[in-house]
Amino acid sequence: MDIFVIEIIDADSVHQKLLLEFKKKEISNPKKLNQHCLSYLMVDRILREFYKIDDREVTFEGNKPKLKSGAKRFSISHSGDYIALAFSDFDCGIDIEKNKPRDFKEIAKRMKFACNTLEEFYSEWTFFEAKYKLGSTPRAVKTYRLGDYTLTAVSENEKESFEIYIQSSQYFPPQ
Repeated sequence: MDIFVIEIIDADSVHQKLLLEFKKKEISNPKKLNQHCLSYLMVDRILREFYKIDDREVTFEGNKPKLKSGAKRFSISHSGDYIALAFSDFDCGIDIEKNKPRDFKEIAKRMKFACNTLEEFYSEWTFFEAKYKLGSTPRAVKTYRLGDYTLTAVSENEKESFEIYIQSSQYFPPQ
């Protein structure tokens, strides 16, 4: 699995007409719409430039985006100033969350998370979200701590290997 973490430096500076070409659903909040469109713009760019895939038409199975050609599977997440994208030959899921101070104990109790610290809470939360996007029981899991962010990627393939690529003006400590 290839994981791309891309800093949203200024989605507002991207030409709006170009961004709207990648709109996949109705979103009323302008900032969230820009994140959404920028996410799909980056999916298209990575498929075209990194994987050399020509047929990049995205369809949906329920809420899950898929390539019509089936050439790659992918998952999208965004939080704060980052977009996280996972690409695999197998079904996958990804979640990135900015770690914010919060009273996590009540949420953890309600969600039946086994955690005692905020760091453990975000590991459990991102795993829960990535698993939801996968749509089945993960056979491979990788969690990263990236500065103030937690990212978890999951795959249906038990032998999945994980490679992460980070584009950011920030420094994330090595894993």
